[in-house]
Amino acid sequence: MNFRELLKGNAIIFSAAIMLVLVFSNTGLILYNNQVLQSNTLLKEKTEEIKKINTDIWNEIVRNMDVGFRGYIITMDSALLGPYTKSAKNKDQVFSSLATLLKEQRYEGIYGLDSVKLEVDAYQESCLRLIALATQGEIDKVREAVKQDRGKTMWHVYSRFTKRLNAFENKLNDSAEHGYLAATRRTAYFQIILFCMGVPTLIFMITRIRRDKKQKLDLFLELEQNNRRYMFDPGTPLDVVNEHELIQHSIDNFKKAAGFVNEIAKGNYDIEWTELNDSNKSLNQDNLAGELIQMREQMKVMRADEEKRRWASEGVAQLSEILRLHQHNPPALSENVVRFIVKYMNAQQGSLFSLMEYEGKPSLELVACYAFNRKKYLNKRLEVGEGMIGQAYLEKRANVLTRIPQGYTSITSGLGDATPNCLAIVPMTYNEQVEAVIEIAGFKTFEPYQVDWLINVGEITASAMVSVKTTEKTQGLLTQFREQTEQMKAQEEELRQNMEEMEATQEEMRRKEIELERRQLQLNQQVSEN
Repeated sequence: MNFRELLKGNAIIFSAAIMLVLVFSNTGLILYNNQVLQSNTLLKEKTEEIKKINTDIWNEIVRNMDVGFRGYIITMDSALLGPYTKSAKNKDQVFSSLATLLKEQRYEGIYGLDSVKLEVDAYQESCLRLIALATQGEIDKVREAVKQDRGKTMWHVYSRFTKRLNAFENKLNDSAEHGYLAATRRTAYFQIILFCMGVPTLIFMITRIRRDKKQKLDLFLELEQNNRRYMFDPGTPLDVVNEHELIQHSIDNFKKAAGFVNEIAKGNYDIEWTELNDSNKSLNQDNLAGELIQMREQMKVMRADEEKRRWASEGVAQLSEILRLHQHNPPALSENVVRFIVKYMNAQQGSLFSLMEYEGKPSLELVACYAFNRKKYLNKRLEVGEGMIGQAYLEKRANVLTRIPQGYTSITSGLGDATPNCLAIVPMTYNEQVEAVIEIAGFKTFEPYQVDWLINVGEITASAMVSVKTTEKTQGLLTQFREQTEQMKAQEEELRQNMEEMEATQEEMRRKEIELERRQLQLNQQVSEN
């Protein structure tokens, strides 16, 4: 293979090599020129900064001192001392910044800055003394001092320093400008050379590159097909003008996926995939968009389950608090339990039947109700097995009705009476023994998780009711014991008093016997003597 054939077969490579040599050369020159330009630019910026700081010494420091000082001595308003105070505070920092920059430039006349600072410090002290005199009311002395124009001397010192400094900085600035122009000329010359050699090379390269464009476009079309297959298919015809649209389409899909996932992570389960509609929904069942939609639906279900669990746990906690607060008052306990359960389940009516003994037989007695029509329960006591409530007691299982028997119950409001749409009758068991039956009615159908919650709180309530009954029995026995103890104490006291009376009687009888014996003895003696 000769050189001609080698050049023909690798023309694009040789062209690229030529362009690379030109580009690298141009890049090296640009980097060098940029370094020169940056150095000169920094030098110019520093000279301008130095000039500005030097100007600020007079405009921002001295003038503000003078304005604040004169404003105060004229008006005696301490608020006008603000410019003076601010200038005095910033003075040392401004001089320090200027001194640092001048040392970096190795400025030989930096001693002049010290002279200026001494004058400014002296002027500041002069103003401070005059302010003190003005505060003491020595206005005439202040006026005389002002007429001496202490700032004139300071201006001459500052002016001489500024003149020398500006001359030095202008010289540096001119040097930087000349360097900038030289770098610009070098760049322009090389750009002309680059243009003359690069344009023909580029034209050749473009011609060869266009031959590969169709193959690249085919590759990008395949990318779009895979994008639609695995990411998202909008359902539109595959008509792409250039590869940039294909790449942008892929990037947009990645952004949509990332945004969709981020919103779900934030808890926004109502987020929708943009452009996904009924017409292309079937095309996106197995790709990323479809999988994300399925994940969103699963997260919705999980959140709903979590809300149900939280609703149930909060309800148990609130009911437990009610049971704790009213554990010593059975009527209040029953009323508050029914009221809470009806409101927490968004129902309209509720009643609670507790297991009681009537004439030696178990029966269910109405102990509390909420929002019931008074005509509903003419008889507040039900026999075991009587009606749906008595049947629920025997079966020991919850019963939920969505078709309420006609006339069974009605919900009364200001607009009239209406039959509820759902009725839940749940036995409250403790240790497999039904202690009470609760009946809840409402216009909305109770969800299964609400019924499960009602069964759960029924067990808790039954346990509390058993505890209350046990406490009542214990208190009753204690009361009976106290009464019997008091009776025994009273009987003991009465017996003691009787014993004391008997002892007093016996003592009186013994005294009388002694007296009788004494008289008998005297009588016998008299008889003997006679």
